[in-house]
Amino acid sequence: MQQVETNKSWGKIVPVIFVVIGLGTAAIAIGADQIGIGGLPGFGPNQISLTISGLALLVAGVAMNSSVNYRRIGQWLLIIAGVIAVGLAADLLIFGGLPGTMFKQFMLLTVIAAIALTAVVASPVLSRKSLVEWLKLAVGQWAQVFQFALIVLQLGLLILLVRSFELESQAFYNSVMMLTFYGFLVHFFLPMEYRMPFFLLLSLVAIIGIFGAQNGAWLIGVGLAMIGVCHLPVKYSLRVGILVALGVLLAAFRAEALPSPVPAIIWPILGSMFMFRLIIYMYDLRFEKEPNFWRTLSYFFLLLNVVFPFFPLVDYNTFRRTYFNGERFKIYQTGLEWILRGALHLIFYRFVNYYLAMAPEAVNTASELVQYTISNFLLYVRVSGQFHMVIGLLHLFGFNLPETFHQYFMATGFTDLWRRFNIYWKDFMQKIVYNPTYVRLKKLGTTRAVLLATVWIFVMMWAFHSYQWFWLIGTSDLTPHDLLFRFLLTILMITSTYMELTRGRKRSLAKKAWDWREIGLAALRGAGTFTIMAILWALWTGNSIAGWLALMSLAGESVQSILMLLAAFLGIALLFLFVTVLEKITNQAKERLSQGGTILKLGTVNGAFIGAILLLGSPIVYSRIGGTVQAVIEDLKVSHLSQRDAEQLRRGYYEDIMGVNRFNPDLWEIYSKRPTDWPLLQDTEAVDLTTDFLIFRVNPNQSIMFHGARFSTNEWGMRDKSYSLTPPPNTYRMAIVGPSYVMGSGVADNETFEWVLEDRLNQENDGYPYAGYEILNFAVAGHSALQELYYLDSKVLDFEPDVILYIAHQLEEEVIIRNLGDRFLAGSEIPYDNLQEVFQRAGVQTTMTQEEIERQLKPFAKELIGWTYGQIVAMAQRNGMSPVWIYIPALELPSSDEVTAELRQLAEAAGFMTIDLSDVYAGQDIDKIIVAEWDKHPNARGHQLIAFRLYEELKARSEALRLGLDEE
Repeated sequence: MQQVETNKSWGKIVPVIFVVIGLGTAAIAIGADQIGIGGLPGFGPNQISLTISGLALLVAGVAMNSSVNYRRIGQWLLIIAGVIAVGLAADLLIFGGLPGTMFKQFMLLTVIAAIALTAVVASPVLSRKSLVEWLKLAVGQWAQVFQFALIVLQLGLLILLVRSFELESQAFYNSVMMLTFYGFLVHFFLPMEYRMPFFLLLSLVAIIGIFGAQNGAWLIGVGLAMIGVCHLPVKYSLRVGILVALGVLLAAFRAEALPSPVPAIIWPILGSMFMFRLIIYMYDLRFEKEPNFWRTLSYFFLLLNVVFPFFPLVDYNTFRRTYFNGERFKIYQTGLEWILRGALHLIFYRFVNYYLAMAPEAVNTASELVQYTISNFLLYVRVSGQFHMVIGLLHLFGFNLPETFHQYFMATGFTDLWRRFNIYWKDFMQKIVYNPTYVRLKKLGTTRAVLLATVWIFVMMWAFHSYQWFWLIGTSDLTPHDLLFRFLLTILMITSTYMELTRGRKRSLAKKAWDWREIGLAALRGAGTFTIMAILWALWTGNSIAGWLALMSLAGESVQSILMLLAAFLGIALLFLFVTVLEKITNQAKERLSQGGTILKLGTVNGAFIGAILLLGSPIVYSRIGGTVQAVIEDLKVSHLSQRDAEQLRRGYYEDIMGVNRFNPDLWEIYSKRPTDWPLLQDTEAVDLTTDFLIFRVNPNQSIMFHGARFSTNEWGMRDKSYSLTPPPNTYRMAIVGPSYVMGSGVADNETFEWVLEDRLNQENDGYPYAGYEILNFAVAGHSALQELYYLDSKVLDFEPDVILYIAHQLEEEVIIRNLGDRFLAGSEIPYDNLQEVFQRAGVQTTMTQEEIERQLKPFAKELIGWTYGQIVAMAQRNGMSPVWIYIPALELPSSDEVTAELRQLAEAAGFMTIDLSDVYAGQDIDKIIVAEWDKHPNARGHQLIAFRLYEELKARSEALRLGLDEE
């Protein structure tokens, strides 16, 4: 009897305590300003956090003493409170500002406590136990408590790792990762029936938080409309027809064939969520007897998809079947291991991209060909890293999905590669394309049916890839080299499949002893598969078939080249042998570690490994190591474009190279955000392409909106105000030449640094010694030093400037080689005999591709720069002008001190007065001084920094330049 009374008293006291604390917390929220904890005046984010805490405790207290039906209402309210709390804590839901850290922590703790204790009361077993019994039960579950703590610790360390290395986008590592962490803490304590709804609401919060309320509502609304069509009470075929019609309409909006009410910013994510999942869902819907509302919406609006447009192709049936289909801690631990694997892949990707990857035109020798092909193929590790990260994080919410890639670089044949490489995509193609085709063709015999189905699957793969690219980027990717790549890959797959059918595939469930002959043969097969794929990958990701063939021709240039390639293949084979042996040893160690069934061992080892990486990435540690190691680690912790990518991005300012960059993940990510109304300058009426040496010519008297700013040209075809041909009396005139950021791409006419500098010179001039100063802007986007030399000779000198300001940047060599090759290939008249001599010495032929020509000219880059600088100086001095060389770094990539020093040395040797502004952006957040993420030109603020600094540098050289700025 006393036991019953104890239970009743405990059951009444705890709810009352929660109600009292909840009311007290809400009262504190109301009076927060009076007691000095409110932050900003008014009912701000701190008060909102306290209110959520108070309401959660109040609802929990009331629910504990309520009937089952009312308790369920209380639990739903707590789920909503939990989602809002997690969104606020992750800084994705913002109401008048961000709450303080202490308020976030208190809010999360109170919401978790409210959810956990309400779940205890709702349990028919636990609710009947006394307080003492419940505490004893909790103590008896110390192993699970420790496991949970270990999972949280590992997840916390992984988040620190991701944030420390700034992996992927800022929205991911700053916001969505924290949303996942806090969401996991709440999700863990929820009863099973509420976990899927919570996951869905969390996913919707991520969409709203990343896109904003309006754009997020559009994405969710369009998605719900398509899902709704899937469940219309009409025949299956009619639903499919309606979906196809709706898809055609949306495609017309995406292609801008029709005016679209849908915000352009949501297309890549909307496409990523629905372009394939609708196909899978409708396929599986025929066999699902009881569709689940929460599961269906969760499948389409998957958390993390909002920050990863290129997303694993999750199968609906697998998604449904694997939800909490095993022991929960084992699912969590597997997810953490995959998150770590993904993080390591992404860090390795940066290393390859920053230090190994090359542009095709930079390849000149057989050894560089090996480096190019291998590193180019290795770059795909970013995709596997993203996929491992995504699926690992989904494990934390109970989705025990299989791995997406399985050691694909270690494939020992093409059918083996097919089974290891992007497994979700393989499963999709097999389910939707291969299996139905095989069934229809089976009457032709097994071998014919398999081979024909294999051919059809690769045809459909191309169609689906084009379809995918359209939704993600808005254009098709049909190119000749893409077709050739798929044709060759199909031939290899058919051959491999046929050999497997005729010889049989070796299978064994028994543990194999060490067979060194088999290991050696596997290493050779693996090296062969890897080498062929790397060569084909260079074709797929290249610019053209001709460019690829030109690259491959380097392999047979000489006996030394052939020996080099054989040595490289042998090295790959030995590496495969080493990795195979290491894998066997590692697997045996993992097997021994997992024996006994303890997640604790695996978690401890995993946590220690994560901690070791974090320590290595800590400035305190790597600064003590110093040298190259420190420089590399510091570089790997920052996301930036490699020099190869920066040059391609720069080319994208005046070349349509969208298709070229489709397989470059960094550039694809940038271009996917670029608005469709962001034209190339030569696609406007302001600039024309020419057939002569200039390449681009600015048209006079134009006024257009270009990249969001007014772009005007004067009567002489300058991006500047009107000037007379002859300088006005007693006027100091300067002429400036340079590339697109000097021309002022992306800023208004009066915001270019030369305009700002001219204004300042005239504002601070009192009429002595000059009546005024003029700076004439002759800069043209896409010009190299050679075009600027030609422009000076043919036009600029007529304006009789006192000073020539030549603006240089870190890509001088790349641009001069590219433009010279382009003019040779275009058949333009080359105005300088010295350049014709360089063509002869480089062995350039008209039958070569652009990449081949650039490769041949590359060894002459410094010579060409030095010669051009010398010609500019000589021309200026003959006409009584002072030549000034000014280094202003482009913002596409960090400026190299070595490159700057080399260019400055060439300029000084030519006779230039030099000004080095390589540190003009020092201390600035680069993202805040560029036009846009996809356009790295300096914005108005960036131009102001240049103008102010250049004024000081010119003033310091006033006497030498006879500027009169040092005179009173």
